[in-house]
Amino acid sequence: MRWPNDVEFLRGVLDAMPSPLFVVDDDVRILAYNTAAAPLLDSVPVLTINKRGGEAMHCIHSMEAFGGCGASEACKTCVVRVAVTETCARSTVVRRPQRMQLVGASGAREMYILVTTSPLPRAEGPRAEGPRAALMLEDIGDLVTAEGLIPVCVHCRKVRDNGNTWSHMESYLKEHLDLDITHGLCPDCLKAHYPDIAGEG
Repeated sequence: MRWPNDVEFLRGVLDAMPSPLFVVDDDVRILAYNTAAAPLLDSVPVLTINKRGGEAMHCIHSMEAFGGCGASEACKTCVVRVAVTETCARSTVVRRPQRMQLVGASGAREMYILVTTSPLPRAEGPRAEGPRAALMLEDIGDLVTAEGLIPVCVHCRKVRDNGNTWSHMESYLKEHLDLDITHGLCPDCLKAHYPDIAGEG
């Protein structure tokens, strides 16, 4: 299949994504972003381009150290930064949850997001640049209550959603995070439920 080489078409594809999507370099500097990302960023687009993600989105940790985003102790374990670094270094797709604290005009707010990074092809020839990644931030706040917990029944392990509906953990994770579950047997349960098999090892 041949893709159109049309900037407007590509911009339309980027803006059609319902979640914030960024094109970033290996230092999480924003090179481009879609319409869904705009509410997270500085109000003037020219102030956002080439800014590190934490600074452009007003991450609370980007203000903790001289040097901004990437310089504080918290930045060493920031899922966004770690995922982008891993994707750019290894050309792999990374998907991990993250709790972010952002500071805006109305004060600090907390977001629960699913971070997905994917490698982008490098330009070739004299305009070749360093590695780039697509960075998507999906809001998973509806999966987490205000206390930062998912309500789980202590007996049957079903999960309650915001609509007060109880469903099996597997169904809940599939519906809300698009995760498929596989089953295994931990060593403790192997010993407790299958002592004959556990003793053979």
